[in-house]
Amino acid sequence: MNADELVEIAVEVDGEAAEAVAELFNRFNGGDWVEDSAAGEASGGGAVLESTGYDDFGNPLDGEFRLVVKTYLKPGPRGRTIQKQIEEGLWRLRLLYPMPEPVARPVREEDWAHAWKRHYKPLRIGKRVLLAPAWEEPNALPGDVVVRLEPGMAFGTGLHPTTRLCVAALEKWVRPGDSVLDIGTGSGVLSIVAAKLGAHPVWATDIDPLAIRVAGENAELNGVSLGFDQLYVRHGSVPEDQEGQFSLIVSNILAEVLIGLFDAAYGNVPLAAPLAPGGRMILSGILEEKAGTVVAAAVRHGLLEVERLQEGDWVAITVQSEREA
Repeated sequence: MNADELVEIAVEVDGEAAEAVAELFNRFNGGDWVEDSAAGEASGGGAVLESTGYDDFGNPLDGEFRLVVKTYLKPGPRGRTIQKQIEEGLWRLRLLYPMPEPVARPVREEDWAHAWKRHYKPLRIGKRVLLAPAWEEPNALPGDVVVRLEPGMAFGTGLHPTTRLCVAALEKWVRPGDSVLDIGTGSGVLSIVAAKLGAHPVWATDIDPLAIRVAGENAELNGVSLGFDQLYVRHGSVPEDQEGQFSLIVSNILAEVLIGLFDAAYGNVPLAAPLAPGGRMILSGILEEKAGTVVAAAVRHGLLEVERLQEGDWVAITVQSEREA
């Protein structure tokens, strides 16, 4: 394999299995792309499958609805190790869900980037937030909050319903001067939106070093200052030294991960610990059928549901601390 090639691992699944496969890919590789070949949408940076009969790489389509979950691996020993871990995990998942064998193939990084960029267009969310790729000039209206993104291989283009739901919730709840914590920032889109809505300081954390780099680059692209005063990008998850410091926390991950974070399964600090008394938390990456378990975890930590937004099968839940400010 050439140095400029990636290994694409793709598997076709239904909606329930898609979440399980996406979680598996995130666990081992820190990024996944979910493609809906019927709707022509993609979350993350995967190539969109079109209804013309062929995808961007010349593969024939049968026109049937399906979800394709993909992840991309860098070449080298680490990539081969991750590929083996993913293939073993998929073998176990096939015992629970009907799905075909995964398809692995080399993809030139340049081809991958150009293919999905053709389908990433400016997107208006809520009343005044306009998400736009760095290479396009959006038609902004007076008063619009324009956020330009170069997602690279980090999650968060705004194409996925969970990102759109979070942005809409941020537009409603963020007030100038609010302190915001974005856990699992990906491309930094939610942190940058919060900063442009007037929040400061904004902290953005992610366990993926690539996401930290991309989020910092996107902040600079949008004229958002990096540092403790405006946007502080930090490697990790729930910060251990910021108990009660943030008036708003946003986390767009997966239901199972959110529940684990609430119960400090991935570290020493529960997800709700950094939330200030009376503060709010926006939780997304949640399938409708899993919403109740996430709310139950929030309630165990003194939080009360105050709003639920939904798009298709995905929901974003806003909860609020019952402690007085």
